[in-house]
Amino acid sequence: MLAISEIPQLWGRSLQKWRTANRRFKKEIDEAEAPDAGEEYLLYQTLLGTWPVDVDGMPAPSVSKEFVSRIQGYMAKALKEAKLNTSWIQPNENWDNAMVEFVARILEAGPPNKFLPAFLPVAQEIARLGAINSLAQITIKFTAPGVPDVYQGTELWDDSLVDPDNRRAVDYGRRREMLRQIENVPPRDLMRCWADGRIKLGLTQRLLHLRRDKAELFREGNYEAINFGGAFADCAIGFVRRHGERAIVVIVPRLSLRVGFPPVGERWQDTHAILPSGLSGLRDIFSDREVRAENSQLKLSEAMSQLPFAVFGNS
Repeated sequence: MLAISEIPQLWGRSLQKWRTANRRFKKEIDEAEAPDAGEEYLLYQTLLGTWPVDVDGMPAPSVSKEFVSRIQGYMAKALKEAKLNTSWIQPNENWDNAMVEFVARILEAGPPNKFLPAFLPVAQEIARLGAINSLAQITIKFTAPGVPDVYQGTELWDDSLVDPDNRRAVDYGRRREMLRQIENVPPRDLMRCWADGRIKLGLTQRLLHLRRDKAELFREGNYEAINFGGAFADCAIGFVRRHGERAIVVIVPRLSLRVGFPPVGERWQDTHAILPSGLSGLRDIFSDREVRAENSQLKLSEAMSQLPFAVFGNS
């Protein structure tokens, strides 16, 4: 939903195209179309949020039977719990079956399918926006006041739906192996391969280490919001946490579509963070490079020169 909110015009146009292409797969039940407009709307949102991408960040041209089954299961539960056309207590089997068949038909690969060619470009845009939003949220979650809540298995990109889908076994062996792989890989290289999830894993690991090393700051430090100026001032948020002489500066993007993908380096143009006074000796916790603010202004082209998030700490 957060990513879709950044593309309202594209979403509206695409929704109409998809509905037109898939109208022939609907069933008429008691003088009503099944699935109804709201159910179809939810289905397209669900597909955008779960569509698999390859290692290059491109959406898969087709999906597995397992994926189709997962979507069918999710929609069956959603429809029953909405209690509009079917429910657990009073199931409407004809309506339920219509949704199961609708999902199968629109996801069937082949030349007759007019939906998938129109869907895939939007899925690619959503995957990119979703990745940036996820990295920003992780950065905030681990550095803002409070205790971060990490759901097991979500150290990588996770497309789990509600139960029972989110109760699938976590592949911890794969995660241990990936942690070994990224041990000596620069974060900028992980970002270039963002689709494989290692950038999310690496970010999570580094921020957990930061919390361990600066436990008192995170436990008792204050919070100061950061203001921004320049071309994309409304496309960044940030804050400072301070406790005594120790401090960290956190900056992440929002509405990143306006900046470009990925929102790094010169894409930010003259955008800058206006830092509170008394901050010096700041170093990037991911690359250990020193960053300097001029007249309390830190350029985002410098702060986020390689990564779409920034956390700086002093000694």
